[in-house]
Amino acid sequence: MKLKPPMWLPYLDPVLAAGVGGGVGYWLEIGFWPTLAVALICGFTPILAYRLWKRLHHRR
Repeated sequence: MKLKPPMWLPYLDPVLAAGVGGGVGYWLEIGFWPTLAVALICGFTPILAYRLWKRLHHRR
């Protein structure tokens, strides 16, 4: 059985970035730039996971 990645996974990035960035910024009371860095990292994670999943399962 071949598993496919969810099609909505790349579109999760704006929601995840806003939620995690806002939550970490509020909870840790850090400045703008560290909050932005956390939001960017969490925003690109679903895109990278989707591409990695596609690459690993395409080779089979």
